[in-house]
Amino acid sequence: MANGSDPRESPTFTERTLQWVIFLGVSGFVVYLCLRILNPFADVIAWALILTITFHPLHLFLTRKTGHRALSAAIASAIVVVVFLIPLLFLAGLAVNEVLTVGQSLQQTFTGDRGIDTTTPWGRAYAWLHGRLGFDAAKLITWARQHADELTAAAARYTVNIATGVTGAVMSFLFIIFTMFLLFRDGDQIVARIPDLLPFPRARSEALLLRIRDAIHGGVYGVVVIALIQGALCGGMFWALGVPSAALWGMVTVLTSVLPLVGAAAVWAPGTVYLAMTGEWIRAIVLLVWGTLVISGVDNFLRPRLIGDRVGLNELVMFFALLGGLQVFGVLGIVLGPVLFAIAASSVDVLTDGNPAG
Repeated sequence: MANGSDPRESPTFTERTLQWVIFLGVSGFVVYLCLRILNPFADVIAWALILTITFHPLHLFLTRKTGHRALSAAIASAIVVVVFLIPLLFLAGLAVNEVLTVGQSLQQTFTGDRGIDTTTPWGRAYAWLHGRLGFDAAKLITWARQHADELTAAAARYTVNIATGVTGAVMSFLFIIFTMFLLFRDGDQIVARIPDLLPFPRARSEALLLRIRDAIHGGVYGVVVIALIQGALCGGMFWALGVPSAALWGMVTVLTSVLPLVGAAAVWAPGTVYLAMTGEWIRAIVLLVWGTLVISGVDNFLRPRLIGDRVGLNELVMFFALLGGLQVFGVLGIVLGPVLFAIAASSVDVLTDGNPAG
């Protein structure tokens, strides 16, 4: 060429398009393979993220005290294991054992040859209904026999699955701890690089991340923490009042407390009725007062302060986000459902030139 330039230095539009197509195709395939590799550890990563976000203020406090991020991450991880994970696993195992006990009690009450055994809690509840309301036993016995067998069989299968998966559970537990340690130590650096990867001005990218952070905090503190507190308050009072299977009902309270309009009353209200049916009127009144003022009062007092408008979802959307999240992700859906909906709302705000900071 007269000017000495190499024509290969200025690729045509077609060549540039082909280069981008190849680059994006290869990158997409690599990302797909990475996701396939990480897929077996999705639950581990999700639980580690939830625990890291929940206890991040503890890590920040320890970092200010020690001045060492790695040491603070190790201490925070150890505290989470000792104070949170081990007690939670113990209570979960106790709840499974009580499911077996409930199934055995139902069988003892309704499947015997001599009729209904009124010495069991279920039998006393039936005797109360029959004596005061003339409740017909025929349909109840048929229903109870069928479901007693199903409940016992389901609990037995669940127990066998746990027993056969002990090694996998232990490995997952260790992976969660290790991942949590790394997130405590390096999480801030990872988050700081995210705005550079988003196709928005940095100020808008940071505002979007703040919206997502508020949604995650609202989901963790306003949903999970309140659910655990209500479960502990309900299960503890059930145990103190002598209600059977207190740990099981405490775990059930954790699940029902996240549902709008239903809440923890779905557990403590029937518990109150059960105590009244068995003639324990004083205990029934105590549970009624405790449930109304303390268990449900915790929700009314803490939820506005912990969530407020940070999640950015109305009650209807939150209701379906929680139910759908539970259906798709299991227990993780309690957090992931509302958070994913909040992230979607934030993205729509950005695309419509709204204010992602809310």
